[in-house]
Amino acid sequence: MPRGPITDNVLRAVKRLKAVNLAAYRAGARRAQELQANLRATEHVDGLHPTHAYWSFVQHQLSFFSEALLAVEEASRFRRLIEAAEEEYVPQGPPISPLTGTYFFGWAYCDLAVGLAKERAGACAVDVVAELGVDPALVTAMRALVDSRMGLWTVMGHAAGTTILREEVTGDTVECVVPAGHPGGVGERWFVRVLPSPREGLPGLVFNTPYVLVSPVAEWEAYLSRTLPKLDAKRPDRAYLTLMKHGLSTRYWPEFVFEGYLNHTGGCVYLLGLPDVDGSRPHGKGFDVS
Repeated sequence: MPRGPITDNVLRAVKRLKAVNLAAYRAGARRAQELQANLRATEHVDGLHPTHAYWSFVQHQLSFFSEALLAVEEASRFRRLIEAAEEEYVPQGPPISPLTGTYFFGWAYCDLAVGLAKERAGACAVDVVAELGVDPALVTAMRALVDSRMGLWTVMGHAAGTTILREEVTGDTVECVVPAGHPGGVGERWFVRVLPSPREGLPGLVFNTPYVLVSPVAEWEAYLSRTLPKLDAKRPDRAYLTLMKHGLSTRYWPEFVFEGYLNHTGGCVYLLGLPDVDGSRPHGKGFDVS
């Protein structure tokens, strides 16, 4: 995808101001290479499952790059939107907020789109550091994180320490590590961001604390039936990808999470209601508390 005007302006500013400490980034790239080389299906890294360790490192690097570049004035449009949302939602997870840190990071840096070119802060950061010579393997990994999206998944079963999920709309089935510790019951519906396996033989990763959808499956199917044609009447599969990535408005999905909060445990957050039915969400307009 061609770079947008914000990214071009940020890149010019970085080159002009020398605002990026590439030495730190290159050290990070070396660590990424070491981590990739040492990935094993049965070995834990820093106390984490190897898949979790890999994606945690990639997230850390993307966050490092993104926050550095957001300090550049040319990136102020991203910064203002993210800071305003952070102030409103206080994304520290329950009981402070239903928005967890991992969910908010994914939305703010990977999904939040700005302008006609639908530029995103994380994508801008990856494009800029790629131009500046950061290790291609690290760039590829960060781009995979930036291009990921939320999805509606069903728990199909379990393997040794993993959860098997199926996304009904796409038909994808993935075995995943769930760092939050909630394996889920068979048939449970999740709103989560699933990241791919970093190497053959390893499972994928449920990136955010699982949001468990309490409303009946039939209600969600009806929601998709009336919503997807608004995005692409001829290609519901493509419409679903757009809906999960960007929603129908800037804060579409964060608002759903915020207003749909019902309860939580140590490993998951329960959401009630639908994004387009105000009275269905516990903290939305018109919810019947009787």
